[in-house]
Amino acid sequence: MQIRISELMDESCPTDVSLGAEDRDMARRVNASVMAKIGAEQPKMRRKAKRTLRTLLLVAVIAALMGTVAYAASGWFMGLKKAEEPVTGHYRAVDKDGKLKTDYKLSFPDAGMVLTFEGPAERTNQPEFRCFYLPSEADFGFTDPEGWAIYLSDQGEGSSIPYIVGASNVRAGNHRRIINGEVTTVKEEVWGDWQVTMLSSDYTHCTQRWNYERANYVLLFNSEKGWLVMVSGTDDLDTLEHIARELEIRDSGEPAFSGEDSTIESIGILDPGRG
Repeated sequence: MQIRISELMDESCPTDVSLGAEDRDMARRVNASVMAKIGAEQPKMRRKAKRTLRTLLLVAVIAALMGTVAYAASGWFMGLKKAEEPVTGHYRAVDKDGKLKTDYKLSFPDAGMVLTFEGPAERTNQPEFRCFYLPSEADFGFTDPEGWAIYLSDQGEGSSIPYIVGASNVRAGNHRRIINGEVTTVKEEVWGDWQVTMLSSDYTHCTQRWNYERANYVLLFNSEKGWLVMVSGTDDLDTLEHIARELEIRDSGEPAFSGEDSTIESIGILDPGRG
């Protein structure tokens, strides 16, 4: 007996079946019932979960950015600006009652660069350093038995002041520091936590007389601590950089010089000079 496949298909899939009107509400109820029984998550819930995850990630990013901004705002900033004309300023100090006791004007006709500092009013402890390389023996300054110091120098002879190494806390506000001469920025780098600026200054065209024609500077600034460590002198910049790279710098545990607390405005030079 032979049966055609087409006849079986007619019985299994009749062509005269009426599907009736579409019932979307019923379809949604059936779908929800089936999903509930198998424990599946509704598509609408999945979209909400994704939105929630994106929201949480966005909040985390904003929090991280706010944390970075807060950290930067709570730190220190050093500004270096070339002097386009003679610089003047004042040294002002007050007594214990806040009344002005000292006020005199200072002028710097040969100013080449001005350093300014921004940061919190509270200063951290005094920094100190140890030198693991010096091109010659220091003949001025003091070290403890372990070699820690806040100032060391080779005073040299004649017009030579080979090197000076000094560490200090900077002061925010109206407390400027000057480098005289025709100042050139040679290099700017970052060494770990330190912003490093290397400068060279030519004094040959200054109106005031200087004992040397050129001096070089390596400024190491720590924006978290508000520390400035400076290696300067008439030695070449490579030698001064070598000194700076071989320094170990730490918190001395001693507070910054308290005698400056009465000074509300100051301006002074950073040029090398004999102590």
